[in-house]
Amino acid sequence: MFYGQIPAIQLFLATATYLALSFVFGKKELLDAKFVFMSQYDLGYLYLAVYVICLGRFYIMANANSVRAGARLDRPDQHIYRSMDPKAKVDAPYVLMSNTGWAGKFNRAQRAAFNTDEAMPQFLANVLLAGAVFGPAVLVPVALSVYGRIKFAILYTENPSKRGDGFMPAMIGEQWTSGLTLFAAIKALGGSFIPF
Repeated sequence: MFYGQIPAIQLFLATATYLALSFVFGKKELLDAKFVFMSQYDLGYLYLAVYVICLGRFYIMANANSVRAGARLDRPDQHIYRSMDPKAKVDAPYVLMSNTGWAGKFNRAQRAAFNTDEAMPQFLANVLLAGAVFGPAVLVPVALSVYGRIKFAILYTENPSKRGDGFMPAMIGEQWTSGLTLFAAIKALGGSFIPF
């Protein structure tokens, strides 16, 4: 559904929007000028990179939702907690997230999704900034990050000790993108002082 039906619906709605703006509201010339600009400066890859990130996010949320039923957790609940002290009273001062069974799987799947959400604003900003300069090259670290985030979510859902195998590629991709933004800033600010 996330990689077939939803993209088809998205493209249908986007095409309908373009056609309506072009032929009903008379904006075809303006829109086409924008697409020529985007093509001339390789900005289409930038838009594709942002969309690839969204596809990865869709998958991570699907992963979290796939273990919801097994955990017997209905919405709006997002985490399952239990007292870790069998002698604790109802008003015990500490309650920790459940980390075993289906409840633990669900909590870890949610945590992977939330971890992705926490990094997303900064990552998207870096993708937009780096992509404006580096064009299609930004897809490489984006693909690495999305791959890592999906792997992180799957492995963390199964076993908390395995999450690093996915987290590391995600961090490399995200930090690579951040580095592209930093390089662009230094190069732009340094001007002729940067010899290459």
